[in-house]
Amino acid sequence: MQPMQWTYLDTLTSQGVAATLQTWRERQPETGVLALVCEHEPEAVALLQQAAVAAAVPLLGAVVPGLIAGAKFWRRGAVLVAFDAATPRRIMAMPHVENRATDAAVAALADFVVAHADDNGGDTLLLLVDATIPDVASLLDRLYLEIGDQVNYTGLCVGSETFQPVPCLFDDETFMMGAVLALVLRQHPGATLAHHYHGSETLWVTTATTGSHVETIDGRPAFEVYQELMASEYGIRLDRENFYRYAAHFPFALNRAQGESLVRIPIKVEEDGSVYCAGEVPENALLSVVRAVTPGSLETAREVGAGVRPAAAAGVLAFYCAGRLMHLDQAAATAELAALVEELAPAPLIGALSLGEIGSGRQQYPAFHNAMIVALPWI
Repeated sequence: MQPMQWTYLDTLTSQGVAATLQTWRERQPETGVLALVCEHEPEAVALLQQAAVAAAVPLLGAVVPGLIAGAKFWRRGAVLVAFDAATPRRIMAMPHVENRATDAAVAALADFVVAHADDNGGDTLLLLVDATIPDVASLLDRLYLEIGDQVNYTGLCVGSETFQPVPCLFDDETFMMGAVLALVLRQHPGATLAHHYHGSETLWVTTATTGSHVETIDGRPAFEVYQELMASEYGIRLDRENFYRYAAHFPFALNRAQGESLVRIPIKVEEDGSVYCAGEVPENALLSVVRAVTPGSLETAREVGAGVRPAAAAGVLAFYCAGRLMHLDQAAATAELAALVEELAPAPLIGALSLGEIGSGRQQYPAFHNAMIVALPWI
C-alpha cells in the first residue's frame, strides 16, 4: 500500500502549490488532487486552478468552513490530498424548480454512477454538495431509487458556515455554486459515522413542514412546541433571544428504525413561529429534542475508529460537523479529534468541517445527517 500523499498549507503561494504538485507527480504520475479550501480564502481557488493546469494535474475541490490536519481545526489555508487520476469524477450543476432538484439533474447524477460503478457492488460514491441546495435528503432518496445498493454512499455539504450562497465547488476550469461533485471510489469499503446524541423518548409529530422549515408540531407552531419541550425535558426557558445559545446543544432528532436518529440542528426562528433546520424534515416524522454529546466523552471517536481500522487505510479523510464543534467548543472538539487520531494511528487523519453529512454505513439506505463524525478510508 502506497503512503497517503497529503499536505496542509496554512499559506498558499503559487510556488508552494507548484512544488507540491511536482513532487506528487514524480512519485506517482497518474495523480489527481482533491483540495479543501477554507471559506475565508476563496481567492486560493484560482491559484490552485492555475497551478493544476500548469502541472497537468487533475484538480477537484470544495470551499469549507474549516479544515482538519494534525489533530487540530484550522480556519485558514487548504488541505490537499492526492487521489488516483483514474477515479471517475464529475462536477455538475444541480438546478432546482420550487426547491426541488430537476428530474434531469438527478438522472444525470444517477447515469454517471451507473456508468462507472461496479455492477456487482463494492464501490463508494463520495458526494460533495453545496450546502445551500435545499433538498439534499430528498435528492439522496431519489438517487437511491435509481441506483439502490450498487454503491455505498458518503459525503458532506460544503460552502460557507453562514449558509449564504457562494461558489464552493471547483475543478481545474470551473468554480460554481448550486452544484454536486461526485467521485466513484473503486472497491472501497465505505465510511464509518456516528454522533452519540441522546435524549428523551418522548416523540412528537411534525404535522406541517416545507423542506427544512418545520411549521407545526402536533398542529401547533413549531417554536412554541420546541419551547415547551425544552422546558419540560431539560428545564430551559427558551426564547428568541437565547435561541442561538441553546439550539446547537438541544437539536431536533428524527426517529428511525435502524441506526442512530437523524439530527436536525435548528438554525433560526421565523416570524411565523416556524423553525428552519439544517436539513429537510418530512411531514409526519416522529420528532424529539435530544441532548448533544457530552463534552469530554470519547465514545464517538472510539466507535468511528473501530469502524475504520479493519480497512487498514493508508490515511483517513474525515468530515466533522460544524454544529458539533459549535456545541462542544474548540477545546472539547479538539480533544475528541485527538482521540480519533490516536484510534487511527499511524494512518494520518485530514479533512474538513461540514455543513451536513451523508452516509449509509455499509450497504444501507443513504441518509442526510447533522452532528456526525464521518471517517472515510483513503485507500
